[in-house]
Amino acid sequence: MNVLLAGQAFSFSIKLTAGLFLFLRWWRYRRDSLIFWAFFFLSSSFSIVSEILGFGIGVPLFQALGVSFLTAGIVSFLDEEALRFPMKSLKVAAFALPVTVSTYVVLYALLHSLVTEKPNPLYLAFGISGIFYAIAGVVFWTVRRFYPRTGAILSVTLVAHGLHKMDYPFLRPVEWFAPIGFTIGAFLTMIEVLAFVKMVLSERFEYVVPEDRPPLVRKGVFLISPSEFSNYVEALSDFPVLAFTRRRDFPEAWEVHLLTAVEGAGNVGPTQLHRIIEKTRSYLAEAHREEVIGVVVIEGLEYLLMYNDFRSVLKFLATLSDYVALYGGMLVLVFDEKSLEEKQLKTLRQVLNVGGIK
Repeated sequence: MNVLLAGQAFSFSIKLTAGLFLFLRWWRYRRDSLIFWAFFFLSSSFSIVSEILGFGIGVPLFQALGVSFLTAGIVSFLDEEALRFPMKSLKVAAFALPVTVSTYVVLYALLHSLVTEKPNPLYLAFGISGIFYAIAGVVFWTVRRFYPRTGAILSVTLVAHGLHKMDYPFLRPVEWFAPIGFTIGAFLTMIEVLAFVKMVLSERFEYVVPEDRPPLVRKGVFLISPSEFSNYVEALSDFPVLAFTRRRDFPEAWEVHLLTAVEGAGNVGPTQLHRIIEKTRSYLAEAHREEVIGVVVIEGLEYLLMYNDFRSVLKFLATLSDYVALYGGMLVLVFDEKSLEEKQLKTLRQVLNVGGIK
């Protein structure tokens, strides 16, 4: 049995299957990240076909094309999830990338004679694509806040796979290592495929950008009705929302503080508006440092108005609105508009400059 050919065939089959699967999901959700990742796996599978057929130039070309689709998909994904790559990390990458590529080329020039007397420049192109592959994995680490387990696994696997691709120019000519190398690559590819599939099938991925509707997570202050709120809770079940409510039956990922006059761990009294302000400020500041949109929910405005006059509650909400604007967060006020007088509702909208979620 040809172990090398078996490893190549296995890697080809799972990449082709993953590409077709992601294409079908793109057809349903129309998220740009999905179509880019579909072409990433398809291009990578063509690289393997080129290797099997002896079409040497196709190996690095399809590898480079695949990495381009991978990185384009990650950038699109960060945009869809309202995430930004940390500027400090971007500066480090901008500085280190040229140095890394140049050093890699120099090492290849110095060390290739230890493996083969006739270095193949096409192999070098393959290895350089591995550098960008690994960098794509580093960038993907940003999404672990919303996809904790899957995002971390996928990030680490992409980095490991990129490093493995970098050994290709040095070890591919070694006959005894070639089957081992392809087996390792196939194993890492399998983990990548499983992680991509799990993430794409998650509820959060489905609801971040629902078809024909705007994304739920947006900067600003919004008023929604209790009936709309039930859909919102389901859509953000995996999102680390900070909520002040009259009930506790919310997703485990949420940090919930009960609005009640009864003392208890995590409870907030209806007249302790300052505690809500401080917790909100701290949460939004932390979210801002991690460069994500922090979401704060207040469900129980009518309850607060029972213990505080309208003017006090309005000042309280105006302060929260200021912090939302300062840290680029989102404040969701859940209440029945009929509970306020028309003049009060108009004043509330004007002071907070609110929008609505449809």
